[in-house]
Amino acid sequence: MKSNSNWQRPVELSPDALEPSKEQPATADYAEAREIPLEMAQDVAETRIDEQPAPRNTPRRRGPIWLISGLLALLTTAVGAELYRLISWSSDLHPLLGIGLGVLTLLLIGLVALELRRGLKGSRQLKQVQQMQHQARVLLDQRSHGNSSQLIRQLGQFYNHTPLNSELQQALQQLDSSYNDREIMLYLNRHALNQADEAAHKCVQRYSVESGVLVAFSPWASFDMLLVAWRNLRMLREIATIYGLAPGLLTQGRLLKQLLQNLAFAGASELAMEAGSALLSSSLTAGLSARAGQGLGAGLFTARTGLTAIKLCRPLPDEQQNRGMLSNIAKGIVQRLTARA
Repeated sequence: MKSNSNWQRPVELSPDALEPSKEQPATADYAEAREIPLEMAQDVAETRIDEQPAPRNTPRRRGPIWLISGLLALLTTAVGAELYRLISWSSDLHPLLGIGLGVLTLLLIGLVALELRRGLKGSRQLKQVQQMQHQARVLLDQRSHGNSSQLIRQLGQFYNHTPLNSELQQALQQLDSSYNDREIMLYLNRHALNQADEAAHKCVQRYSVESGVLVAFSPWASFDMLLVAWRNLRMLREIATIYGLAPGLLTQGRLLKQLLQNLAFAGASELAMEAGSALLSSSLTAGLSARAGQGLGAGLFTARTGLTAIKLCRPLPDEQQNRGMLSNIAKGIVQRLTARA
């Protein structure tokens, strides 16, 4: 076996040879430690290593918005062209007929513009209500002081020049300055919106009873859903007006969308439990006919819709406010049905 000529015998090094020599000049990577006087010490900003760069703002997709805008512009152009042709044709028949039709067209355009303005204003107000509800829920979980002033200022601006402003200002004048934010929210829940809550509950009870009676005594079963939908839309418009929201078709549409989402997320089990307790709480349900039972179900559905609308339109959340309302409404519907039977 051949020996390796590159092999060398290991050399033992002493520990003193591993220490750097004091005669060796200091390089840029190494410098001796020196004592710094306290007067020359300076604060250095602490650098965080775990900071991550801010995410880039990705451009939002505006395809559906442009598509909807284009379709609306095309529809408006087509309707305008047809109206111009109609007015021109009526003017050829008789000038007075053309003038009358033109005036009616202008009135129709004005009403549509007014409805759109109300709807856009109501949609903005619904967004403000959602923001105030979120702030109120955060304050209900805190016991700090002074954080509720912004929400109180927003409530004052929201209900300014409305019938609810006087009650709100009266409640604020009687507010104790020693309350924390949670106590302020609880106090405003009980004293600032009493008139609106009472009017909204009466509205829900009235429309629920009317829907139940209409369905129970309607001879056309196929029109029951139309009757319930018509009464529910009227109720939503009135509840929005009670809480200071501008009425309009866009307001009703946005409120209806949020309402359907809340009813879907609430779950069928909760709705069945509340409706079942309302039915079992009354001893008169056993004597009702099948048609009256359908009317009672339609009335309870309208009541559930109205109570959810109150929850969405009310700027201060209060989960305990609507408890027991379904049972009282069910009793009122049963009494009205038995009285007319």
